[in-house]
Amino acid sequence: MAFLLDSKLGFGAACALGAAAAVIGVVYLRDSGQAPAAPAAQVKAAASWDGPPGPGILAPAAGATAALAAEQPLAGADGRLVVDQALHRLFDSYLDNAHPREQALRSYLKSRLNPPALAQAETLASDYARYLQAEAALRARERPAPVDAAGLGAAQVERMQAWLLQRGQLRERMLGTAVAQAWFGTADEDCRTAFADWRKMRAPADSEEVDSNELRARRLHGDVLEQTRNERALSCAGQLMAGLAPGGPAS
Repeated sequence: MAFLLDSKLGFGAACALGAAAAVIGVVYLRDSGQAPAAPAAQVKAAASWDGPPGPGILAPAAGATAALAAEQPLAGADGRLVVDQALHRLFDSYLDNAHPREQALRSYLKSRLNPPALAQAETLASDYARYLQAEAALRARERPAPVDAAGLGAAQVERMQAWLLQRGQLRERMLGTAVAQAWFGTADEDCRTAFADWRKMRAPADSEEVDSNELRARRLHGDVLEQTRNERALSCAGQLMAGLAPGGPAS
C-alpha cells in the first residue's frame, strides 16, 4: 500500500466520467505545514494528495450508503485511510450538492475510524466538499448545445474534451493526483478514449492519425465500428452534459 505525501498544488493532465471499473486503494498522509494558496480566480484548494495509488478493496454496488459502507473496512492494517471507490460512494452519499451533510459525515467517520485514519478522512471530507462546490460553479458557467441522438458534431466533441481536461485539472488541484486517479481516473480515461476514437473514425485514411491497425479495423468492421464509436461518444457526452447548466452564462 502506497503512502500519500503532501504536495504543492499542481495541475495534472489526467482527466472524464463513466463507470469506475478499477478499485484503487491509497493511504493519505499530511504534513503539518500550510498548503499553498490557489490563484485568486480559483476556489481555495486544500493541500493535495500525491503519490501512486496502491491496491484497493472490493467496492460496494453503485448507490452505496453509509449502511452498506459499514461492511467495508475504511482503514488498512496500518491504520491509515483506504481511498477507493467504496469511500468515494460513502462521501457522495453525504456530500451531494443538493443537500450536503458534511457534519453528519464527520460524525459517521468518528464512529468508524481511529487516528491516523480519522484525521485523514476528515481532511479529505473538507477537500472534497470544497471540490464539489468548485465543480458546481464550473458547471454553471458552461452552456452546452443539446446532444443530438443521431450523432455528435466535431465542435461538440471538442468541447467535451476541453471540459474533461478542465474538470480533471480542478480535481488534481483540489484533491491531488492520487485521489483524482483513484476516484475518477478509469471513468475519465474511458471517455477520453471514446472521444479520441470518434475523431479518429472521421480522419482521412491518409492522415497521420490513421495507422495500419485503424485501416484494418475499418476494412473488417466498417459501419459496425463507426456505430460503436458513435454510441460510446454519445454515452459519454450525455453523462458529461447532464450536469451542465444549459441556461448558464458562457464560459
